[in-house]
Amino acid sequence: MPLLGGVAGRLGDGSSWRDIAAAVAVLTLATTGNAILPIPYAFAISGAVASTLMIVFVALSNVFTCKLLLQGAVATGAADYEQLAHNVGGRWLRLWSEVWVVVLLVGTNIGAIIQMGEAFGFAVETQWPDAPTWLYGRSGTAAMLFFTLVIIFPLSMLPKMRKLEMVGNFGVVILFALAIIVAVKAISNGMPALSSGDFASVSSGDLTSISETFSLLCFAFYHQVMMMPMLSEMPRVSSDAARESARALHRASTIVILGTSGMYYWVTGFFGASMYGATDVSDNLLGNTWLPGAGTFVLNLIVTIYLSISIPPIFQATNHTVDSWLRGLFPRNYGGLTRPWVQRFIVNLITILTCLGVALGVPGESATVLSVTGATGVAMCSYVLPVVFHFCLYFGWARCMRKTASSAQLSANGGLAGVEAGAAPTVEVSGMGLAPPTEGSTESSEAYKDFSNHGAPASPSKQVDGSPKHEPAPDAPAGLMFRYRKPRRYPFFTLAYDIVLPCLVTALGCFFSVATLVLLFQPVAEE
Repeated sequence: MPLLGGVAGRLGDGSSWRDIAAAVAVLTLATTGNAILPIPYAFAISGAVASTLMIVFVALSNVFTCKLLLQGAVATGAADYEQLAHNVGGRWLRLWSEVWVVVLLVGTNIGAIIQMGEAFGFAVETQWPDAPTWLYGRSGTAAMLFFTLVIIFPLSMLPKMRKLEMVGNFGVVILFALAIIVAVKAISNGMPALSSGDFASVSSGDLTSISETFSLLCFAFYHQVMMMPMLSEMPRVSSDAARESARALHRASTIVILGTSGMYYWVTGFFGASMYGATDVSDNLLGNTWLPGAGTFVLNLIVTIYLSISIPPIFQATNHTVDSWLRGLFPRNYGGLTRPWVQRFIVNLITILTCLGVALGVPGESATVLSVTGATGVAMCSYVLPVVFHFCLYFGWARCMRKTASSAQLSANGGLAGVEAGAAPTVEVSGMGLAPPTEGSTESSEAYKDFSNHGAPASPSKQVDGSPKHEPAPDAPAGLMFRYRKPRRYPFFTLAYDIVLPCLVTALGCFFSVATLVLLFQPVAEE
């Protein structure tokens, strides 16, 4: 992907452009694949201007909350979403975060599997009406089984998400071609729905439709839970290297949100709705005809294959959390396994077969599944928890800061027997274990960790032989690796950016999410 690589190289330093390019490819593959299919429906039910404003707001909000998460990870030394939650609020906040991450990812996987069946089933039914019913019946049940077991499962066995970089490059080409096809189809036909008013030029004025559009757009930009696990796969041999990796990952997520994904969403959404309008648009982009003759079948087949290769990164992010649960519940039977591929196989059996079973139980309901996922898991992981972490770190309420300060106070008062006896104190690091402080370090320098070991504490031997360590910056508050609360020249900017903006993002996200759930499941009035 030389074009994106070149852009990334100009944005970052000379050593990080490859990480940025790889992250752009994988994030585009994982978050844009199935999310693009309901976008024309989302635009059509709300109107052109209203949908455009919402997509801009959602995109900028996600850039902002992604920055908050990465800033918090750098400050606390966390390598993923779960570690950050533990550092900020302890094991219960970590468990709460993990549950919502899994809800988001499982809902995404279920919706994507259903979309594969819908796309393939529509293609077969329209091209070959005489085909056996089992081939396309029940919204493509056969396709769901085949693509999940033959493509998704093997790709999900890869050890790291960045191994899918080349697959991501292939997916970017497919998305570009799909956006061009939709735009050309609408323009060549004179954008009939926009001309007739079936696709409102400003807004439909219906709160139910606008709320559903907001939830679908929120779902389309769920970068946070895909981005954070990638942080542990990037260079983290020292605290400075970890900070540079976070900066590279933030640049990559910004390129994807405002560039690749944002562009694809707007083009397919606006022109798709302009073509079919609120009356005829399908809640799955591939449920409408975009090419003549066999072209529809070929297009749907290619996009179905693309969907099947875009789902494995989502399953790998799901497995990241489920794996930690299994290690905690079964430290011997599961954690004691010496072959990593066996552990990946067990986790994939649990996650993939569960999602496949649910998808087979509710075929053809992808829009409902994704709307509910956007209004629950995405709202919590993308709009609520990042702001909670931000305020805890900003005001010094984070567990890692309070615990270090409490230990320092006890030590000053002679309350630590180990210190009185001359023993080196230990401090919990990133919620993953204990590590002794380095010689001559400050109180906050106890908060270091060997990030190359994916969150495991650094061993004492690594301090003796002089190998790279994670030490806090000189101006870092106790319990943090770097200062989180940045000094600003103007108090008004501090109030607006650090206080008001996070509150506004959370408030709007929660309002539309609640409205979606209430209006989506309200009883239908009998005529």
